[in-house]
Amino acid sequence: MSEKFMIKEIREGLHIIKNYKNRWEEFVEVSNKIKSFEFHNIIFVARGSSDNAATWGKYYMESHLKIPVSLCAPSLFTIYKLPPNLKSSLVIAISQSGESDDICEVVRKANEQGALTIGITNNPQGKLAQIAQINIFLNSGVERSVAATKTYLSQLAAIYFLTNSIIGRNALEEFDKILNAMEDIQKREEEIKEKVKPYKYMEHCAILGRGFNLSTALETALKLKETSYIIAQAYSSADFMHGPLALASEGFPVFFFVPKGESMEHSLEVLGTLKEKRSDIFIFTNEAELIKEYEGIYIDCDVPEYVTPIPFIYPAQIFAYYLAEIKGRDPDNPRNIRKITITR
Repeated sequence: MSEKFMIKEIREGLHIIKNYKNRWEEFVEVSNKIKSFEFHNIIFVARGSSDNAATWGKYYMESHLKIPVSLCAPSLFTIYKLPPNLKSSLVIAISQSGESDDICEVVRKANEQGALTIGITNNPQGKLAQIAQINIFLNSGVERSVAATKTYLSQLAAIYFLTNSIIGRNALEEFDKILNAMEDIQKREEEIKEKVKPYKYMEHCAILGRGFNLSTALETALKLKETSYIIAQAYSSADFMHGPLALASEGFPVFFFVPKGESMEHSLEVLGTLKEKRSDIFIFTNEAELIKEYEGIYIDCDVPEYVTPIPFIYPAQIFAYYLAEIKGRDPDNPRNIRKITITR
């Protein structure tokens, strides 16, 4: 059986984000333009996987730039005609295709209102690239699989380099650690494929992440939904401990992103509760001791928690691909959806 585009593009993703190391001067130039504009807040506008990347962007930029960062509600612009005033805002639109009408409408209105707009897109000829005041291109090549993988990784890298260029932080050594971890994961593809097998008949699950890795949980859930048709629900692990904890029962699958760092104490409490409920726990972690106690995938990456979403999503993408394969699905062409979704 020939390999699908999805797994090929997952592998390509590593090489694509490696190239960001050669783009530092480009980001410095962009950041200089941004710093010449007096803005007091940042607003992301995106849909789908791009919105999940923006969720990490909210956490990462807000924590490093120390100003409020929010996610836009495009329907206020397109359906309800009740847009907020975006004057003096930095508006960052993320769209793989650059063709989403609602995303572009927000950018048009933001331009009219006196905001500074940035387009992060994989399509230099797309509508977004034509109307955004500044463009950052993903340089990912054509993504043939409906499921976004390499473009998602590139979006994270773009946000990472944009943020660090604005604050003047040289993060190349840290980024090398991320790349090394992802290279190690790529070499362990067969290991991940084996770990997928117990979940062949899984029909529903919860996927947890706290803080910075809420985005990773959201993106992983989306991948499982669109490629394997699983009812995969993502939660902040803090929110999960409220009403959704009722789902935790014997054998119920829970996937949990557990990085070393500030959220670890909370994560251990959640894991203890899930263990008591006899849930089927599968973790993604860079804590070597934890992988001895729980089934999961170890990511060999000693970096601050706030950047773990970049290396952590990589094994999750591989996991999602092989789960679709073992279920007999076609992850390149899922039912009912297409690559470019036009929404208003």
